Amino acid sequence: MVSTDGSQVQPDTGSSDRELVTLLRDERSVMAFETLMKRYERPIFGFILRQVGDRGRAEDLFQETFLRIYSRVETCRQPESFKPWAFAIAANLCRNEARRQHEEPRERVNGHAAQQPTPEGAAQSSEARQRIARALGRLPEAQREVFILYHYTRLSYDEIARTLEVPLGTVKSRMNAALSALRELLAELREVR
Repeated sequence: MVSTDGSQVQPDTGSSDRELVTLLRDERSVMAFETLMKRYERPIFGFILRQVGDRGRAEDLFQETFLRIYSRVETCRQPESFKPWAFAIAANLCRNEARRQHEEPRERVNGHAAQQPTPEGAAQSSEARQRIARALGRLPEAQREVFILYHYTRLSYDEIARTLEVPLGTVKSRMNAALSALRELLAELREVR
């Protein structure tokens, strides 16, 4: 964007995704890119970490995600839908990594320890997170992906459908299957204790 005196307008943190994507696409604004990165670094990194389960691999995929966002921003046809478009890039990179590794889904780790008031509370919380991570790791990739996008990154079902390029009904059925499987898996894991 250019002001009336011809100087370039700097984006602020209150700028919409649409404004930032437009600045990045049309003017290659580094400030717009940095603002988008700051806005989405935690949710995208969290999504990637939960998908691959390894902090080092997640950091590499996170960097690759933002490199692709920067280099391919002109392919974001709807700047107001930047969030699902960016998560689609991250999801595709995670799928490619899983194929490249020829691995079965591994245990996923949350990576973020919540502070607990007592050592007992911390131990119980840690056990619960580990059980959930193990259960998530045993879900089929398509179900795990929908569950993480909805519960951890707070995308709506419509945004998930656009992100994964599947019908809305598919998102809903994958979520229902994931929830049913998680209930069973968590019950199994609780019995193993």
